[in-house]
Amino acid sequence: MGQSGDGAKQNPIVFGLLAAVVGLIYIGIAIWGSDTGFHAPRWVVGMAGGTFLLAGLAILGQGYPHFSGLVRALLLTAFGAVVTWVSFGPGERQFSSTTSLPFISFSRSASDLSERICFAPGAILVDGLAIYLWYLFVRHWFQRDLRED
Repeated sequence: MGQSGDGAKQNPIVFGLLAAVVGLIYIGIAIWGSDTGFHAPRWVVGMAGGTFLLAGLAILGQGYPHFSGLVRALLLTAFGAVVTWVSFGPGERQFSSTTSLPFISFSRSASDLSERICFAPGAILVDGLAIYLWYLFVRHWFQRDLRED
């Protein structure tokens, strides 16, 4: 019985470190990677990597509420930036759609406008949640300062 409790305590650390390492790899690719194969600006790739890094930090910092609040606000801001760029950013996008049924699958390219419209509600929702988390973080920060006086 003691082993299952120990494993449960170690799993968040392992998953947090794994997510952080994956994020650092993608941030490194965004900074030092070759220009070939990039289908988005480097900052978008870096932000995508940043979401993994921040998710790992959020997992590792669960016992520290103020740190965790900051990391969660940064995480949704980074994720929102990526999805907002897909929906509203300049330039052409290359989308495809796939429909899968048992034993058969259909793939086709999708129009730029229709796919941007599909991403837009999610982008707006994530951006709104990020703003709300920043509000909570700032409110908590000032309440903490008032309690310490």
